[in-house]
Amino acid sequence: MHGRDTTGADPRARRVSAPSWRDPRLLVGLLLVLVSVVVGATVVGRARDTTGVWALTRPVGAGRSITTEDLRVVQVHLDPATLAGYVPAGTDPSRGAVALRGLAAGELLPVGALGRVGDLTSRPVTVPVEGNVPQGVAVGALVDVWVVPAAPVAGQEAVPAPERLVEAAEVSAVDDGGGALSSRGGADVQVVVPQGALPAVLRAVSDDDDLVLVPVPGGGA
Repeated sequence: MHGRDTTGADPRARRVSAPSWRDPRLLVGLLLVLVSVVVGATVVGRARDTTGVWALTRPVGAGRSITTEDLRVVQVHLDPATLAGYVPAGTDPSRGAVALRGLAAGELLPVGALGRVGDLTSRPVTVPVEGNVPQGVAVGALVDVWVVPAAPVAGQEAVPAPERLVEAAEVSAVDDGGGALSSRGGADVQVVVPQGALPAVLRAVSDDDDLVLVPVPGGGA
């Protein structure tokens, strides 16, 4: 006759023991926890790793010089390939550099947007505007430049119809009076004109024809 357990406990329970430090399952679990902690700390550390680059404090038109007042340092977290496209804060881009295109306020300063005057394929021309500057005409905006002849051309009885001289010219500066650009009443707007269109625009300015700037829809600064 077999002996009987008088304690009333299930005999199978006595075979279950506390896990040992040598238990492979316990070691694997601890390793996974350790790896997750290290990976998490690395990700958080990299997220806090930022680099200083230059950003624009105000709009700068194409052909305009970059000054220290135009720039401020911002900290960004970008991958190396993207970061290489912007000017690092450790350099001074204001020494002789001009904007090759319009730059908006708050925009990070792209390396490809800086150059020398000789790199420009167009030239800024001051266009006199009668009265107030039209709404939508601001630094960085795109405008069509139209000429309205003031008088009939020699040998013609009627005044020629208005003609568009430049399409989608970028505004690089606006002076509504009293500034260095302005030498007359009304306002002066500086637009970037392709070299091929320069003769027609300069002729219209010298002939005292009315030049009208028409904002391009969707081309605002």
